Amino acid sequence: MFRGAPDALKFAFSTISKPILKISSVNSMRGAEGNGDLTPHDRHAQAAIIISLIERAVDTDGCAHIMAHYGAELRGGKNGQVVKKVLVKAVTPSLPKGLHNPHGIAKMVEVYFGARYTMISVRAELRCNNRRYYKYKERIYDALDRIGSRAEADAYQALDNAGLILHED
Repeated sequence: MFRGAPDALKFAFSTISKPILKISSVNSMRGAEGNGDLTPHDRHAQAAIIISLIERAVDTDGCAHIMAHYGAELRGGKNGQVVKKVLVKAVTPSLPKGLHNPHGIAKMVEVYFGARYTMISVRAELRCNNRRYYKYKERIYDALDRIGSRAEADAYQALDNAGLILHED
């Protein structure tokens, strides 16, 4: 049971990123000591169930946002390019009409999720001045915030329907 969708998603993506080791001392350090805790195999199975629930309940843009936010997709994950492409495609309509460099938009999306690019390098990719940079940044961040809040709500609903959210009375 989890307190909310963010806790479940953090658990799922951090568990999936760790391999199951056959060394018993490492497994006991991770909490599987026979005291009712889940074994590493059980934790991985639960994480896979959570991720599959989310993939079925949340739309493509929302899944990409969740993978970028909770997973390591934009920090060298195996689906990083696909996630970035989906998010760039999702935020591009929020920009004013005209030609926009997708590499610059991709850099701005990465900055939203914690990448460290300088404003000058992003502006160079977008080929714009300071005023337009801040306008683009505001619109892209607003679009990503909307996608993220919708994805979190859908994820919460799916996890709650599956009985994975703890309700305190």
